[in-house]
Parts: sequence; C-alpha cells; structure tokens
Amino acid sequence: MPWQVRNRLPILSPGLRCWPTNRLAADRSLSNAMPEFERPELVRLQASPPHIFAAAYIDLPHPHFAGPRQELVFTLGITAVRGNMVLLGLAVNLLADHQILSEQAWTAPMLQAHTGLPSLEIEEGTGLAIQHLYFNAPAYVRADSVLVTAVLTSANGETWNETLRIPVTFPQQSTDLRFPLRGNWWVIQGNDWRDLHKTEPVSQAFALDFVKLGSDNRFFGNTGANLEDHYSFGEPVYAPASARVALTIWDMPDMAPGQVPDPAMMQGDARRVLGNAVALSHRRGEFSYLAHLQQGSVQVRVGDHIRRGTLLGYVGNSGHSPGPHLHYHLMNGPNLYTDQALPVQFGHVRALGVEHRQPITLTSGMIVSDIEPEQPPPELG
Repeated sequence: MPWQVRNRLPILSPGLRCWPTNRLAADRSLSNAMPEFERPELVRLQASPPHIFAAAYIDLPHPHFAGPRQELVFTLGITAVRGNMVLLGLAVNLLADHQILSEQAWTAPMLQAHTGLPSLEIEEGTGLAIQHLYFNAPAYVRADSVLVTAVLTSANGETWNETLRIPVTFPQQSTDLRFPLRGNWWVIQGNDWRDLHKTEPVSQAFALDFVKLGSDNRFFGNTGANLEDHYSFGEPVYAPASARVALTIWDMPDMAPGQVPDPAMMQGDARRVLGNAVALSHRRGEFSYLAHLQQGSVQVRVGDHIRRGTLLGYVGNSGHSPGPHLHYHLMNGPNLYTDQALPVQFGHVRALGVEHRQPITLTSGMIVSDIEPEQPPPELG
C-alpha cells in the first residue's frame, strides 16, 4: 500500500490548505489577501488510487430488489506536515454535480475500530492510512467525485479541517471476455462489501476468486488438507479473449492449504504475492490477470500472440492463497499495485442456472459455468 501506518513519509506536492476552524472568520480577510505560497500547510490528504474507477451494476443475473448500484473503494492517506495532529473524524460524501448521493460519518472510535489502532495521533512527518473506504450506493445517478473532510486537532488544541475531492469515472469494458474455466465454479469472492480484494483498491478492487464444485456440491473432498483434495487443483485455465502475453510467473511452489509462504519466496517482487500468473494484453489498454497457477504449468511465453481458448496453465495454490483457486482481475496495465482495476463482465456464461449471452457481472455466491466453450487452437505438427 502507498502508506504504512506510523512510518515516516516523504513530503509530496502540496494539496489543499487547512486552517483552524475557530479562527476561520477572523482570518478570512487576511487569508484572501495572503499569497497562496505563504499559507501554512499542516495536513495533507491523498487518495489511493488518486482517480477512482467505479463500477455500475445495472443488469445483474438475478433479481435485484435494490435497483442499480454503484460501487467504489479507496484508501485515504493523512500526513502531518507541520506538528503532531490527532484525527477526530472523517466525513466522506459521494457527489454528482455537487449534490450528495450518499454520505458516511466516521467518528474517532469508529476509525480506531476500523484501523485497529489504539491512537489516531499522527506525528509530524508521518502518515496514517485509512483503508477500505467503501461505497455501494444506488446508481440512478452516477457519482462524479468523492469529497473527504478530515477533522483534526493540533498540539495546541485547535481544531483543523482539511478537504480532498477525488474524481470518479465509470470505465466501459471493450474486450469480449469469456469464462476462462470449464465446469461449475463457485464465485467465493467478488463485487460485494465482504470482498477482501478491496483492501488493495488500486489493482484488485473488482477481482474475482473461483473454486470448482464437485458432484457433491463441495469444493474439496476428504478433509481438504491436501492439494489433491481440492477439485480446483490441476484444472485447466484458458485465455478469456485474444491477446498478447505481457507477463508470466511460473516458478513459485504450490503451498499446502492454509500454509503461508516464506517471505523469501517473494524475492522482493510484490507481484509474486499472487503466485504463478499470466497477464494478457487485450485491445484498448485492457489486461487480464490470472493467478495462483500451478508451479511449472504456464504454457505461454511473454510476447506470444494467442487467441481465445488457448491453454494458459493449470489452477494451483502458489503465492498467498488459502487453498487452490483461480484469481482473475482486469486492469488498465500489466503491473500490480500500479495499474488500476477495471470492472469486469463475462459473456456466454451460465449463472444461477440461466444462460447469459451478453456480458454480465459476477458476484460472490454465484455458481457459474461456460457455455459453448471455444476450442483451443490445434497443435502444430
């Protein structure tokens, strides 16, 4: 993440200015005459990502009593630039043309419970990260920004406000994506408030995790203690659309279910957290990322031009993974934690027993399978 709680942060380019609220009226005429560069900056707010990509869920594959929804998530970083500060609370508003669509009020006790911190004091030159600031709101009117107001108190007891407006856009998927797996699969995480991917809001905000269901409607047999107990393990993974292979990772070992990998396996490369993986470059700047593949199973090389249905590898349990599953997300580049997550839909799928030819959004709890799978290209003799 861009901020680590209690770690010293570099001082970045200035943002909006802040003033003590009990002196605003008295200082208004002075501040209006004062050049911008002379105004004191005590606190800086930053968002990750700095421009939020949101998803609009209009046509879901099941009755949705609440109507269309919009979903977004971000992390807020708060830096104490001059002097120690204590965070008293946050107001977070979802806006459309300056009109409030939804609002959240975070008191200090709520923020302490959310962050797990005993204190919200921020020492000078350090930062505090408020992760997983999340909206799932009606989408009759789409948001165009989020307005954050932080209320803090300084060492001398004065109260200060600082605001940050974060732009919001709704990317439209251009790639015709098909489900990359065969058989019945359960969406164990994706596109709802319980989704742990949203703790990494830059690249994985709309990621999906799939496990295969067996004939007993479970995703593992026996005790599940062994990799081979899991119906997902060793299942083929196919390219969801034509693409150029942008990245491969293939050498990470498969971990026993529940085992945490040795940090040395990461080799200082944060991408290896998702284990063995393939990133595919589609048209118009969209990239598929398929991860937690079996060690040594990747069948393609960087630079290969492949078509939909090409075998990419086999489901494994490499990287940080509680058990064998396929991780999938779409983003606007091949680089984890830098390039930004895009909302994703799959076409030609069966969800909740209904065939959907047009692209649909998949959400946690759905049972999904492909229809009319495209055959992989013939072997070259």
